Amino acid sequence: MPLTQLQITPGIDKENTPTAAEGKWIDCDKVRFRWGLPQKIGGWEPLSADYYLGTGRALFNWFDLDGFRYSSLGTNKKIYVYRGGLTQDITPIRLTANITDVFTTTNTSVNVEITHAAHGADIGDFVTISATSAATVGGIANTALDNEFEIIAVANTSSYTIETTGNAATSAVTDTANCTATYQLNIGPEIQTSGYGWSAATWSLSTWGTPRTTSEIDLDLAQWSIDNWGEDLIITKRNGGTYVWDTSAGMTTNRATIIANAPTTTILSLVTPESRHLVCLGTETTIGDPATQDKMFIRWSDQENYDEFTANAINTSGSQRLAAGSEIRASKAGRAETLVWTDTTIFSMQFIGAPFTFGFKKLGSDCGIVGLNSGILVEDIAYWMGDGKFFAYAGSVQEIPCSVKNYVFDDINKVQYSQVYAGHNSQFNEIIWYYCSSSVNQIDRYVIYNYAEKVWYIGNLERGSWMDNGVYPNPIASEYTAATTANTITTIYGLTAGRTVLYNQEEGYDANGVALAAYIESGDGDIASGEDFSFVNKFIPDFQNLIGNAQITISVRDYPGNTKTAKPTQNVSSTTTYLNLRARGRQISLKVANSELGDNWRLGTMRINIRPDGRR
Repeated sequence: MPLTQLQITPGIDKENTPTAAEGKWIDCDKVRFRWGLPQKIGGWEPLSADYYLGTGRALFNWFDLDGFRYSSLGTNKKIYVYRGGLTQDITPIRLTANITDVFTTTNTSVNVEITHAAHGADIGDFVTISATSAATVGGIANTALDNEFEIIAVANTSSYTIETTGNAATSAVTDTANCTATYQLNIGPEIQTSGYGWSAATWSLSTWGTPRTTSEIDLDLAQWSIDNWGEDLIITKRNGGTYVWDTSAGMTTNRATIIANAPTTTILSLVTPESRHLVCLGTETTIGDPATQDKMFIRWSDQENYDEFTANAINTSGSQRLAAGSEIRASKAGRAETLVWTDTTIFSMQFIGAPFTFGFKKLGSDCGIVGLNSGILVEDIAYWMGDGKFFAYAGSVQEIPCSVKNYVFDDINKVQYSQVYAGHNSQFNEIIWYYCSSSVNQIDRYVIYNYAEKVWYIGNLERGSWMDNGVYPNPIASEYTAATTANTITTIYGLTAGRTVLYNQEEGYDANGVALAAYIESGDGDIASGEDFSFVNKFIPDFQNLIGNAQITISVRDYPGNTKTAKPTQNVSSTTTYLNLRARGRQISLKVANSELGDNWRLGTMRINIRPDGRR
């Protein structure tokens, strides 16, 4: 009997049963489609050797005026800038105070209590102690106290505790010596949480004085929006202030500083490329008063002046409140318009000049976005994740047909929608959404839409943020590991676990020195709609760029409800001509995989010797 060519449609189909998905691929991991054929994705290697504190939630790459490459990473604890092997902590300072009668120690303990009225610090915040006035405090040398610390406990508004790792006190003292305390911005939650306790539900819900165990309040995770103002950075902490980082001030002791006249509480900001306005979205109706934050309110600065937000007759500052939705969630600036998403709606914000500066138009309803980073613009076409759907905008809003929609949204952690991070991999025409599956609170999966070939595929990968190539030769992405306690760029005492690393993606074939396992599996094929048994006795592989081994597994079953029987897996190398098989069943499926260091493959056109083998 002549050989049969395996014709399998590109993309993954999770909407049908394996039997209904005959002639299609039904599952994969670490595999992409290019020109209709599946291939293993590229590997990754570290961009730098540095570890960053906290969970990476924002990533931005740019060039300075001298052509140097930079990358900025925002985590729930700090914000960093990386350039050519050097990393700088640029986290803004919220308070510097000279305080007296500061230190309390306990004999043999490494913990030191700091007394400072109205310090404003939370557990996990960072404080730098300097200029300690005594040579020793309870036996702890001032050189051990004059350092940066992660605050390990907060007793009240007037005291907190630090840990002088390896420097135990030899005596007990109380409120001794003076120092300068420099506090960085308060850290934020690494995940989205519901508020519990007092004031976390509606009035008169239950008995007075009882903390709530359910909530209608979400506590937003810590995120940043980062954009360019020339070669400098404009940085906004979600529901916080807006800052500027001056690139020309160098990479040593150079922190982002507050923009004095900008709103102090804003969901996100961006710079409009066509008009050079700094736009603050979800911000204050009265500048400088956080209590007036309106999550549907937009303010923009004077043109070419990010420090002027008060409108007058001779500038272009202004404001606008959007009318559809309960909060602004995301915004992206294109060449001709800026897109603004709320939880329900998408708007166009377009520069129109005096006297209104910007005009606003509703583009679509019931097409809201799930989070700050869950949308992306590619050549002025917007792609984003909504609640249960994927959308695109190219002159009009359209739902993108998705062959893995139920797979994604039936097993996604909706409480962690805010973590969803959309990336663009231009080399392969891919829009990637990283998200949390339903049983976890940190990103562990991805779904990809190949917009050139209009196919979808899926996989498992922990990436909290992503930036396409352009500034760097490869895409850059961040990975968070909760248990890591590796040393960071500077000495900080009392550090808790949790670090982020940056990777060059699409680099080599392995996962930072570990084998990058990948696989793809087909639906069930049959003869005469399963009326006949099929017998396969020969398989002729066809691979491009095969390095190492690929593993071929043929599985069979008689009925859709039966468990598949997998025939022995066989390795295929570049010298393999054919495989001898003995597989018999009404339905037959194919799996291609790899598991060894250095393996790489791209599937071609497979052929099998298959024939009817009688009926029962």
